[in-house]
Amino acid sequence: MKAAFDLAVVGGGPAGAAAGLGAARAGLTVALFEPQAAPIEKPCGEGILPAGVAALRELGLGDLLLRGQPLERIGYVLASGRELEIPFAVAGCALERGTLSAALDAALAAEARVTRIPRRVRTESTRPGFRLRCGDESWSARTLIAADGLQGEAAHWLRRERTAARRYGLRARAEARGTLARVEVHLGRHSEVYLTPLAGGRINVAVLRDEPRGDARGSEAWLAAALAEHPRAAAALGAWVTPPEARALERARPRRVAHEGAFLAGDAAGGVDPVLGCGVAIALVTGLAAARAARAVLTHGSGAPERSYARCVRRETRLRRIVARALTALGAHPRLQEVVAAALTLWPGAATGLAARVAGG
Repeated sequence: MKAAFDLAVVGGGPAGAAAGLGAARAGLTVALFEPQAAPIEKPCGEGILPAGVAALRELGLGDLLLRGQPLERIGYVLASGRELEIPFAVAGCALERGTLSAALDAALAAEARVTRIPRRVRTESTRPGFRLRCGDESWSARTLIAADGLQGEAAHWLRRERTAARRYGLRARAEARGTLARVEVHLGRHSEVYLTPLAGGRINVAVLRDEPRGDARGSEAWLAAALAEHPRAAAALGAWVTPPEARALERARPRRVAHEGAFLAGDAAGGVDPVLGCGVAIALVTGLAAARAARAVLTHGSGAPERSYARCVRRETRLRRIVARALTALGAHPRLQEVVAAALTLWPGAATGLAARVAGG
């Protein structure tokens, strides 16, 4: 048995890093288990909503935002060509995933209370506390945060059985042909294309779609099909900077997000369809909230901290899931898109208010 810790965090992405930093700065000893070499790079939309910007500032990483591209509004391009533009009450930030990961990793490395352990571990509840194993090695911790994503296994007793993926995401970066001053979401029958302007005249291209049928297989084919469906998005793109990377997005929501000192954070807590671009913000916010809840468990015992954390996750995800489902449903119904767009044009305050609640901050 290796050293005992106040908290074990499984997963070193934004949720796990935020959890580890928040807990260490609250005085907890933290073991962070992540087998991948840091910084961790993975396909994502690279837009951080205002709620995530606020979380980065809380983590003392406000200067990192100067390396990104401010996001002040989002534009939806409908199948008819009509555009609906909605401003953010507070600016978000577009930041390449590698840059974000490197900054979080550097902050973790500077925390004496964080021990980073490059192992893929199995977790088990010992009531009280938790044991983490890798081969003949094992560690113990008084609380546990599983931040290992949709397909993770940590705190498996809180999760449901895996389900077959029905939604897929693809990410690539391209040079910008002109100036893209907003996030753009192009809605279509078969796919959504999400364009995020990055610093340095580049654009992050995210393609979201249901399971492809027929011969359209593989990242290159999916990207070509999506850009053929959305020629206005394609027209904004120059030479490709990175090749397309695809991954499955969906898994059943967990039974619980917290119980007896164990917490699920980020995508592990269920995830929201990336069409809203809120994944990084939710990861940072729930990671910090899980750290606060773990500290409360150690101070006051289980019960109230887990319930409070579950309410936090509901606040961060419930409305966003509803809006995400509505957006993807609208893609298959161009006439309904026009009705909704006309209504929001007549009542712009409704669109702005909804955007403010989704963006957070």
